[in-house]
Amino acid sequence: MVFLPHTASAHTISSSLPTANGPSFRATAGFDTRYRDGNWIPIRVALRNDGPDFNGFVSVNTPLPFAGAGNSGVLSTYRAMVSLPSGAQKQVTLYVPFYYGTQGITQNVTIDLLDTNGHKVNSQASPIHALGPGDIFVGILSDQPTTGFTALNALSLPNPSSSVFTQNLNASTFPTVAEALNNFDLLILDNFTTSNLNKSQLATLQNWVHQGGSLIVVGGPEWMNTLKPLPASLLPATVTQTTTIPSGTSLLPFIGPADPGTKSASTNIQAPVNVSVATPAAGGSVLLSSNGTPLIVQSQLGLGQIDYLAFDPSLEPVVSWSQASSLWRALLLRNLGDQMLISSASSTTPTVSKSVLSSNTNGLGAVLQSLFPTSFLATQFILILLLGYILVLGPIRLLIVRRLKSRDWSWRIVVSTILVFSLLSYGLALQQKGTSILSSNISVVQLDRPSATESMAHTTTYVGVFVPNQGDFRVHLSNDGLVQPANDQQSRSPNGLTSQPTTITTTQSGTDATLQGVNIWTLRTLISRSNHTETGGILSRLSLQDDLLSGTVTNTLHRDFSDAYLLTYGRYVSLGQFKSGTTKEIHLQLPKIVGGQTASFADQIAASKHLAVPYTPISNGNQPQTEQQRHMAMLSALSGEAGYDCSGGSGFCMQYGVVASNGVMVSNGNYSSSAYNQLINGGDPLMLPDASATLIGWADNPSSDTTNVVTINDTYTSKSQETFFQAPLDVTLSGSVNLPPASINSQLVDVQTQGTGVQTLYPGVYALSSGNMTFEFTLPVINNPHIGTLQISTASSLPQVGNTVGQQGSIDANHLHPYLYNWQTRNWDAYAFSSFTFPATPSQSYIGPGGRVLLRLANTDSTQATAIFGKPSLQLVGASNTR
Repeated sequence: MVFLPHTASAHTISSSLPTANGPSFRATAGFDTRYRDGNWIPIRVALRNDGPDFNGFVSVNTPLPFAGAGNSGVLSTYRAMVSLPSGAQKQVTLYVPFYYGTQGITQNVTIDLLDTNGHKVNSQASPIHALGPGDIFVGILSDQPTTGFTALNALSLPNPSSSVFTQNLNASTFPTVAEALNNFDLLILDNFTTSNLNKSQLATLQNWVHQGGSLIVVGGPEWMNTLKPLPASLLPATVTQTTTIPSGTSLLPFIGPADPGTKSASTNIQAPVNVSVATPAAGGSVLLSSNGTPLIVQSQLGLGQIDYLAFDPSLEPVVSWSQASSLWRALLLRNLGDQMLISSASSTTPTVSKSVLSSNTNGLGAVLQSLFPTSFLATQFILILLLGYILVLGPIRLLIVRRLKSRDWSWRIVVSTILVFSLLSYGLALQQKGTSILSSNISVVQLDRPSATESMAHTTTYVGVFVPNQGDFRVHLSNDGLVQPANDQQSRSPNGLTSQPTTITTTQSGTDATLQGVNIWTLRTLISRSNHTETGGILSRLSLQDDLLSGTVTNTLHRDFSDAYLLTYGRYVSLGQFKSGTTKEIHLQLPKIVGGQTASFADQIAASKHLAVPYTPISNGNQPQTEQQRHMAMLSALSGEAGYDCSGGSGFCMQYGVVASNGVMVSNGNYSSSAYNQLINGGDPLMLPDASATLIGWADNPSSDTTNVVTINDTYTSKSQETFFQAPLDVTLSGSVNLPPASINSQLVDVQTQGTGVQTLYPGVYALSSGNMTFEFTLPVINNPHIGTLQISTASSLPQVGNTVGQQGSIDANHLHPYLYNWQTRNWDAYAFSSFTFPATPSQSYIGPGGRVLLRLANTDSTQATAIFGKPSLQLVGASNTR
């Protein structure tokens, strides 16, 4: 190459420059500029082309996580392809994640119009305003004037520093991805032409509720226009007609009488009201009725909640009713709970997803590395090749020449060695070109309860891409989900900013992620979230009677499970291989549990396989070697028991935790708030909160599975894949029951305090200095119930948590005054905590319509220290001698 002459060439680079009559656009970001920090937001771009035909991209840069206000660092660039013939107009919507880490600020987002070469043609800055940490954002789908929601906008919240903001939505502004709806705390569907929403938007609404959203659907005189086009799963009740309820009817859900000595306002409306007549659906709980007509019905859908109102609060006479604000306050408390309270700094860590399993980015990212085979195999081959080359040209050549006593063999051996080893080197290079780029992924799939033939699947996939050389790589994902780079996997320049952002482009066949300037021997991680349907489902016919769980579980999915488990009420049973089309018989004797479970499911399963508990090999510097070890490492990460890397600053890590016998997780490190919230109340992150039992397992991945096809530079790469499934199972209860606290969730329904009298320190952990809080339990449906005792308990050792967040001189829950509402005497019965629990008998007098149990916790002496306590739990203790 030294002696070859240098050549020169000239060529032109074409670019589309802005012209007087070229393409132009107008962009808006967020929902009228508002958004919730840490979520995906829509950016709507209206394009117009008054010039020649144009092809290019709409492009938006996203900031580095926790960048703060005014930081210009770029994590990734999102692009959408546009094609504009001359004279054409087009609407393009991009969904982009924004995570500044600072709430209540206003930033400018720059939207660029690029040509096919990436040159800027036009640009516009659009402001976005992040809601405050305690603000409530309500989306309203209604054809009515906004004046019908004046009482909601002016609502006074328990947190005096927070406000309610409402946003009107319609068919043109309603998102088509569920993650964008996470900006809203609540959606209201009231007097709206729902048929204007397309199939994709209705599926988005349904997926959002499944993943933890709260929805209020309103009947009333216009119920057919609003409710009839909705899927049946979004309706807690089946509406048939309308009627009128008389004057003097109560329109507030019952939460018990006020404390003695205080005067409560009337909950009755002094005018007749037009209402819709409905029959509650299976699983729907009637919170309020009038002469047999349900007025408020509540139901669960996946992780979310739906409330049906038979009357329209935006119409007269309800809209001008003196208690209209009390109605909205009660509805918000039932749907939002802790979000309505003052939050300490420790409880305001934003999360990108409401799902427990999909938020542990660091833990699963570390497990992802263990899926890769030895990536430095090529280096070993090169060293062996070089050593062989030296041996042949040196000692072996000299030995042959001496033995044959002819120097002519020397040059023959040299030429032959050069030829042979050159061919070997070229062959090795060809082989490594096809196999050195590796990709592996972990998918976490949460199934909904199956319909007749299919199940909705919510999938979070972690894609790891390993490249041995430097350069740009284009990763193509076949699904149509939302893709983003992992926050802790970015290369950074000396000033702390990402030097080469990832470019993510939406195409007709999926999503392209361009990894730019990748360093040698680099592992990059992408996170993809999508929703799709799985043919078939997991069907269960299970019953629990006298602590014996029995029945069958059937796999009608087109997938085989290599390792499956059934989790229920703190215990599990291994199903082993669970092939498609097979049925498993279940016979599991549950021990009588007093207090919370003693170990997480991840720890129980690891112990049964004679592994260390908790099983955290990666954090200890070891890599899982076998499939079984990888599975256990995944369970540990998904349970939040170990944060494999808490240095990334993503807010999702958790250090080692110990679950005490009362279900409390004690840790001296960071908390994963979702996992902490469940464990503090006796639950387990591997259990789906809306199910009495959960099936978990790893699916085999046949070659025909095209759900998560990944190519790199248009080449299929060698890939290992782990697909973890969760599916809810139904259990019928009958006879004598003995259920642990985790099976019955409490719901905050009322707060009576002033100022900073109550705060949330962590999700599900409260500091009460004065006033009272009312919680509601809804008992499961039990055939021929024999309930001996209601056992009320709350977590212990929580004053230690209070001391860590500045609550000095705190006391525990034993100093609170608990009351249970007696539905027979219509009074509050006083009890007392002893060792953070108390039994209530006779139990039947405390169980109201719909299986509702009301508990009030009061701190009556404002001069004493602040009480720190966890969300109360209820345990059913059966009377085994009753038949």
